[in-house]
Amino acid sequence: MNWAAITWLAIMVVLLIVEAACPFHLVSIWFAAGALAALIVALCGGQLWLQAVVFFAVSVVLLAALRPLAKKHFTPKITKTNVDSVIGSQGYVISD
Repeated sequence: MNWAAITWLAIMVVLLIVEAACPFHLVSIWFAAGALAALIVALCGGQLWLQAVVFFAVSVVLLAALRPLAKKHFTPKITKTNVDSVIGSQGYVISD
């Protein structure tokens, strides 16, 4: 393995550890996938500039395409109750 492949592997592992520490925000999973793509380019013998372009391109495409979808499915749904209808209205106390 060359130094670039080892570097991309280390970056991917660090990003996956960060994601495992805070899995509900989906912050670094997109960049870990980009690091995996850059690792594959590095193992195929691609230049450093190509690895960086692939990393950023894959990360941005995944972030733009999948972030809204993931946010929609992982955001908790708030169920409104009857108490929401009395907010802002007046009430009268009839006993102590």
